[in-house]
Amino acid sequence: MKQRYRLANAATALLGLSLVLAGQSAQAAPGINAGAAVSNSRLTVIDLTPEDGAVAGYTVISASTNVLSGIDSPGVPWTQHNDAQGRLEPLAVTTSYAGSTVGSSADKFGEVRTNAQVYDNIGNRGNAAGDVRQLMSLTVAPHTQLIYSGYGEVSISDARQYGRGTFVGEAVTQVQFGDEFWKRGMMQGVGSHADSGVRSGEFSLSFYNNSDTVQYTYVSMITLTRAGYFPAAPVPEPATYAMFALGTLMVGAIARRQRRRQRAA
Repeated sequence: MKQRYRLANAATALLGLSLVLAGQSAQAAPGINAGAAVSNSRLTVIDLTPEDGAVAGYTVISASTNVLSGIDSPGVPWTQHNDAQGRLEPLAVTTSYAGSTVGSSADKFGEVRTNAQVYDNIGNRGNAAGDVRQLMSLTVAPHTQLIYSGYGEVSISDARQYGRGTFVGEAVTQVQFGDEFWKRGMMQGVGSHADSGVRSGEFSLSFYNNSDTVQYTYVSMITLTRAGYFPAAPVPEPATYAMFALGTLMVGAIARRQRRRQRAA
């Protein structure tokens, strides 16, 4: 009887040890995570001439939201991209493959998030991308100051222990209100970039209409994430550099295109 108890206890101990090791193995799966978000956004109205009796304020003319998620694994080969467009309604898209996942969502205007996770079981190489873009056009009443404020964040997990350039990541958050903008960015595994952790902060951007007529302006925001797995090369290949540089260039290009549309309107 005692021997039976000892065997049962030993079996229980071995089972517990195997579960612990399995949990540690799952937690230690090689990979990288990149995230970008904007939250707690709000518009505040200030009357610059309260004594004149006129009402300060703004009117929303139009609003748009675009969300994107995609994963490419050329070696398999496997590729999938999902996107959605709307106005101010909640939107979300997710793409998953072999444990790697990209999710992009917008709960409302100024509440957006994108997250890209890539693990080494994606194939002999692969990359993931997530984007959320929002644009709101406004008219501003005479003698009105508008303040657009909120909280922005970017993050990248530390994957440098798996070898330089094996995992690469990029995260960008940019908010623009008229001529003022706020931006945070991180990059890891591309060139000499080795960013990891979280960079965040509050932003407060202002638009002044000191004139006697209604003026036009806009609010735009972009959250962008890129994550890649490239184990064959000690540093990312030129195509990889191009992919991650494209993310940063796209932020600027989108902002310029939006400004041209505003002028045309």
